[in-house]
Amino acid sequence: MSSLVPRFPLRMRNTEILTVAYRTEPDAIAQFLPPQLESLAPRVIVHLYRMHDAEWFGAYGESAVHLPVRHAASGTEGAYSPLLFVESDGAVAAGREIYGQPKKGGEIELGPVGDLLVGRLRRNGIDVVTATMPYKQQASSTDELDELGFRTNINVKEIHSVDGGVARQLTAREFDDVVVHEVWRGPGTVELRPNAQAPVHLLPVLEVETAFHWRVDFTLTYGRVLEELR
Repeated sequence: MSSLVPRFPLRMRNTEILTVAYRTEPDAIAQFLPPQLESLAPRVIVHLYRMHDAEWFGAYGESAVHLPVRHAASGTEGAYSPLLFVESDGAVAAGREIYGQPKKGGEIELGPVGDLLVGRLRRNGIDVVTATMPYKQQASSTDELDELGFRTNINVKEIHSVDGGVARQLTAREFDDVVVHEVWRGPGTVELRPNAQAPVHLLPVLEVETAFHWRVDFTLTYGRVLEELR
């Protein structure tokens, strides 16, 4: 039987990403966080990816919603993932079974429309997220991108066993061998549409802070356990 979950490491080449950060209500963030994590800012970071050349999985789209957090017990700061959507069944399985990411199926579009970069996340035939920014008009840097603080990804991993037991962990991971080819920055927009299976709308947009368009190569490796949960 061919496994959906490969062994790491895996190299992801020519990954194109639209990243938009916006301010939201602190109470909205609180409803998504486990008690072990504390919010660092009332900020939501939405990524829309096109994986143009991913080992094992081919080419596919992905969208991640990140919340800046701190795990006080370990002192780890990073971005917690409450919502993730992927076009690849193998990537869904690997993300859930290895990292504990809450991946679901979704359709992602990313590309220029004239002088505008447009990214869309669709689930159940509904445009859940539509994000835009000017297309490559203001060059930026990895230093500016890193200010958003999402290099460490934190997840709650929950695996059910055949006898009804549940193993729960708070996990963290980073990418290895990161090569950023280009970074562009500009004003952005985010439009959210309600969907009970993709409830990004529960993190309402109060003000868009910034947007980045960037292209990167990186390697997926195993992560670490921050805390065993009961």
